Amino acid sequence: MNHAITLYGLGPTRSSRCQWTLLELGLEFEFIEDRSLIGSDELKPHHPQAKFPAIVIDGESLFESAAICTHLCDLVPAAGLLGAAGTRARALHNQWTAFCLSEMEAYLWHTAKHTSFYPEEKRVPAVVDANSGEYRSAAKVLNDVLSESPFLVDGQFSVTDIFVGWAVNWGRRMGQNEGFDNLQSYLDRLFAREHCTLNPE
Repeated sequence: MNHAITLYGLGPTRSSRCQWTLLELGLEFEFIEDRSLIGSDELKPHHPQAKFPAIVIDGESLFESAAICTHLCDLVPAAGLLGAAGTRARALHNQWTAFCLSEMEAYLWHTAKHTSFYPEEKRVPAVVDANSGEYRSAAKVLNDVLSESPFLVDGQFSVTDIFVGWAVNWGRRMGQNEGFDNLQSYLDRLFAREHCTLNPE
């Protein structure tokens, strides 16, 4: 079944997860990459805060990369990127996605805000070290898991790796993955995929 899909995003943002998922699924889509849309009235019908990513699928809007990527995989179950509802594979996807958001990405984003995004008067330098400790505690969990399996669900590449891999790569780019060799090997496997949208720099 064909779907009319428009993705609103920006290369380095979480929208790259959605791009990668669409490419892996072989779905045709229009990508609107325009930084000026952030906070605009034009984007608000698709995301109430006018942020990226947002997607329109057959006239219906959806936001948040986890929801978008999961829904896209449900549209093309034959691609095998996501376990069916009620399966152990689906439960593991939900587990690692929640873990990634709460135990990894939240701390990376908090650090980014207090080192780059907030004006100087709003930054609290003391939170950076605390955030680093929290991220690295979670990264160790993944590093240990990836010592036994090349990917996070059933030993096979899935949308879970697209989602978690983005955060792990962000951690690498922020210098937070030192000493976690399995995470680097994991990223190398992801970088090698044809449709990978992760920033390797």
